[in-house]
Amino acid sequence: MNKLTHHPPADLLVCYAAGSLGEPQALAVATHLAYCPACRRENERLDEIGGVLLEELPPEPLSDGALASLLARLDGGRAETPAGACRDAGPGILGDVRVPEPLRGYLRDRAGGSGWTVLAEGVRSLRLDVGRPPQVAEILKMAPGAALPAHRHSDQELILVLRGSFSEEGGPLCAAGERYAAGDLGEFEGGSVHTVVAGADGCVCYRVLAGPVERLAAQP
Repeated sequence: MNKLTHHPPADLLVCYAAGSLGEPQALAVATHLAYCPACRRENERLDEIGGVLLEELPPEPLSDGALASLLARLDGGRAETPAGACRDAGPGILGDVRVPEPLRGYLRDRAGGSGWTVLAEGVRSLRLDVGRPPQVAEILKMAPGAALPAHRHSDQELILVLRGSFSEEGGPLCAAGERYAAGDLGEFEGGSVHTVVAGADGCVCYRVLAGPVERLAAQP
């Protein structure tokens, strides 16, 4: 795998380690960690800091039945896959695209029943049952050179590349951006305007929209 060039910003990693991210955003960060040893090490460091802070807090009494409830939750949990492990997402979903956990499990268990929808020429979307409206979690499949129309974000957007690459193209509506390849995680803030263009090898990615987007008309 090529060296990753786009990582979660520091505040996003801190929120992830603290457990304060929403499920769609946490899924994007957790899946990026499967690709990125450097971010895994930073997450472990943040976990250690959090553990030290917890040890300094005064103990709180447990309610009756708390231990039994915790053990029941642990017994019902799924076994974790080692970080970085990638397998096929499953026939009929992403074909031979290799997807790491935890996203692979979501593709298996929470893929939208409505199937793929067309967002633009050469761009299809598969919604995942993750989070609540107005948030959107989806898989995007983009043909080589295909583009999402220029749009403005009302809130944060995260894009994690699973295969291929994309870039932000310059033009009258958005500034030129950088290239994002497999494993890279891009964060785009609310109010930003851009268009996403797949590379020559196409692009498959996991995208999270924290709020609605406004599609912008092309300039003459």
